[in-house]
Amino acid sequence: MAEFQTPVKVKSNKIPEGSDKISIPPSPFLNRLGYGTGVSVMQLVRSPKAGQIRSPWALKMLNKRVKPNKVYTERLQAEAELLQRMSHPNIVGFRAFGTTKILYLGMEACDLSLGDMIEKKVENDCEPFAPKCILKVAADIGNALDYLHTKMQILHGDMKSYNILVNGDFVICKLCDFGVTLPLDENGVLDKQKKKYAIYFGTEAWSAPEVIHGGTISSATDMWPLGLVFWEMLALMPPHTQMDDTFDESVDSLQDDSMLDHFTERYGTRPVVPGGICPVRYEQPLVLFCSCTQEAPSARPSARRLADAAHLAWHTDAV
Repeated sequence: MAEFQTPVKVKSNKIPEGSDKISIPPSPFLNRLGYGTGVSVMQLVRSPKAGQIRSPWALKMLNKRVKPNKVYTERLQAEAELLQRMSHPNIVGFRAFGTTKILYLGMEACDLSLGDMIEKKVENDCEPFAPKCILKVAADIGNALDYLHTKMQILHGDMKSYNILVNGDFVICKLCDFGVTLPLDENGVLDKQKKKYAIYFGTEAWSAPEVIHGGTISSATDMWPLGLVFWEMLALMPPHTQMDDTFDESVDSLQDDSMLDHFTERYGTRPVVPGGICPVRYEQPLVLFCSCTQEAPSARPSARRLADAAHLAWHTDAV
């Protein structure tokens, strides 16, 4: 689900704007990196200062096509406050927050989102990602989620490939997009006392069974969609969009709601392993995928256990 049902409530004082104040220039200094509901993400190439090279920023701004909306404004404000409080190598870094003329959140810029990399794979060679790449994502994002779940006591709430940023050839992976986070209690369960309207949003195709069918939302709810990210890296497509031999592919069936129903009824289930994936070569990534997509939340590994297992497997000679 990409829409908001209630604004994010923020009790803390308004955060100060970044000390390195900037003005948003017109193109070609802004390059589109991505977009979401009501927002656009652009790369700002900052002009040199005193002859020094200045790293680019990713700017998250309200979409020009969207009328001024309190919901989106409060969401961006809350995300900026949260990012400013966090410090972790596998979480995208805060850079600035501006409210004059254009409302923007300035963040550390990374090379590409994993979702974009998957699209490029499809365009070029359609080969799945190597096992080590999947294990690197598992280790780095597992570390990021462990920090969120235990240190910050927060549920990310929208795990998917487009919210994972990758630098270089999987040198480091970083988690981004914290606009729909939810508070967790000391047991890792959704804490409704801290947020009156604690509603899980996420994106349906990646959502866990307890989200689709109703159940207890906990830190394990982030682990299911991360498991589906591993599947994405194998299948090179979003989860639950694959066709099968049982689906009527006639022209008539594609013109009504049967195609949509065929896909959506699978939400909250574990997709089958794509054909052509060697179970020996991909043994460790498949183990992690299956572990994270256990129907019972209690059977899924914690983010810490996942990160440790992936890190260990990444350093073995078997992959």
